Amino acid sequence: MVGFGVLVSMITLSNLHVVRAQSISQQFLDPQNAARSSISGANIPNLVWDSTLESYAQSWANNQASTANNCALTHSGGPYGENIFWASFSSTPSDAVNAWVAEKQYYDYATNTCATGQVCGHYTQVIWKGTSNVGCASATCPSGGTFTVCSYSPAGNIVGQKPY
Repeated sequence: MVGFGVLVSMITLSNLHVVRAQSISQQFLDPQNAARSSISGANIPNLVWDSTLESYAQSWANNQASTANNCALTHSGGPYGENIFWASFSSTPSDAVNAWVAEKQYYDYATNTCATGQVCGHYTQVIWKGTSNVGCASATCPSGGTFTVCSYSPAGNIVGQKPY
C-alpha cells in the first residue's frame, strides 16, 4: 500500500512538471483559442503562433518597460492589431489574456458596441475571425510589474465590421 502512495505522488509531480513546462507561446495561445472556439456557430479558426509578431511584441514590451517609459500603457502604432496589459505584479500570460477575454461581458454582438463606459476592444481583437496569427511577449517594468503585448495579423477591430 505504501508503494501505491509513492507512485501516485510521483505521477502527480510528473504531471505538475508538464504543466509548468508548457511554453510561453502556448500559455498565450491556448486561452485565446479557447475564447475563439467558445463562440457557438461562429467557426472561428485557431490563432497560429508567429515568431515575427512575437519579436515585434517583445521589442515594444522592452521599449515600454524601459526606465524612460516606465511601462506606460501606450500602443506601438505599428502595422498589427495589438492588445497591451500592465500589472503591478509579476503577471503570467493567462493574467493578460484573461483580462482581455473578461471584456466579453461588455460586448453586444447585435449592435457591435461596448456597454456604455466599458472597454471591449481587447476581447474583439482576440476573437476577430479574420485574424490568423499572433505573437506575444512580456517585459519586467522598473517598478517590478509586467508589461505584456500581443500583436495580431491581420489586425482586427475594423470600424463598421463585426468580429465574426
